[in-house]
Amino acid sequence: MSDGKEPSPGLANAPVVERLVRVDAVEGESAWVLADRMGGCGGCSEKGGCGHAALMGEAPPMRLKIANRLNAVPGEWVVLGVTSGSLLGSLMLAYGLPLGGFLGGALLGASIAPVAAMLGGAVGLGLMLLVCRRIFRARGAAGDVTAEPRMLRFAPPPVRDGCTKT
Repeated sequence: MSDGKEPSPGLANAPVVERLVRVDAVEGESAWVLADRMGGCGGCSEKGGCGHAALMGEAPPMRLKIANRLNAVPGEWVVLGVTSGSLLGSLMLAYGLPLGGFLGGALLGASIAPVAAMLGGAVGLGLMLLVCRRIFRARGAAGDVTAEPRMLRFAPPPVRDGCTKT
């Protein structure tokens, strides 16, 4: 394991959303990492917490394939990061565009007839989902990796508080 001081290029001055993950396997220049599923609040151990972990039950961890920039080996813990701006842009594209298509189609349909509002909403949603799919595929084909998580540094294993299992 390294001392954890190797920064990842491209994220130096941008605000970054980070997540601790464990390396599960290595394939060439890529690594498969496991990320525990968790609630957004992080208050599982606090009195009066929302109980999200209890509702999730024993959900398996997410398994992601990412570039192994730190040459991590299976069993090591690393911090992944993605710039908050690119994350927000991707979220707006993935959720905002279809929602806008749905609302636009519904409003356009409603101007014709009440029943057409439902059909217009469904058509608008479907079209915008196809547009999103094309945009994300074009980004991938062009090699745009701005919204992909990157390994930032090595980290010690997490201290468990009973909220999730190792």
